[in-house]
Amino acid sequence: MQLSRSYSDAEVINDLKQVTRMNDALRFMYSEYYGLLESYIINNKGNNDDAADVIQETMVAFVEIVQQEKFRGESTIKSFLYAITRNLWLTELRKRSSSENRNRIFEKAKEDSEQATVFHLIKHEHFKTIQKLFEKLGEKCKQLLTLVYYEDLSMNDIIKQMPGYENEQVLRNKKYKCMKQLEKMMNADEQLKTDFKNALKNA
Repeated sequence: MQLSRSYSDAEVINDLKQVTRMNDALRFMYSEYYGLLESYIINNKGNNDDAADVIQETMVAFVEIVQQEKFRGESTIKSFLYAITRNLWLTELRKRSSSENRNRIFEKAKEDSEQATVFHLIKHEHFKTIQKLFEKLGEKCKQLLTLVYYEDLSMNDIIKQMPGYENEQVLRNKKYKCMKQLEKMMNADEQLKTDFKNALKNA
């Protein structure tokens, strides 16, 4: 925007302190410095909308500084506005970077949780498949094979949970018979053998 007059820094400062002249001073600053400030933001990972927002914040901050008599005139208005814009934009970039990192961490945790859930469900389904096969062998075989292959218990520990077996050798013999029965059952049904192998592989 072109204005009919030019302002010196002193005139801008003076007019910003007067309500009736403030708007003219602001229009001059927008006209004079907007392009410079916009270029800085766009050249540093920003866009036009980012520039508009940050420059507006810059102008508001500068007016407040002037009206509170905190502007000492040790630098030009141009340099001062540039410094404010730079600080505001760098703060915004840090916030965005932090937010992006938090989002990445959240999404990674969410993804890991979902994968763990799916993996658990898959294992649970395969476990159920194996359990159904064990059930065909009878309750004793089912309990024994489950304790051996899923609970990973020793024969000595299993004897404590399955009373009725005199010693470990008797228990091993029972396990052998259960496995031979399972093998015979699978040899008679090719699909059952395939299902069992897949379940063992993924369980």
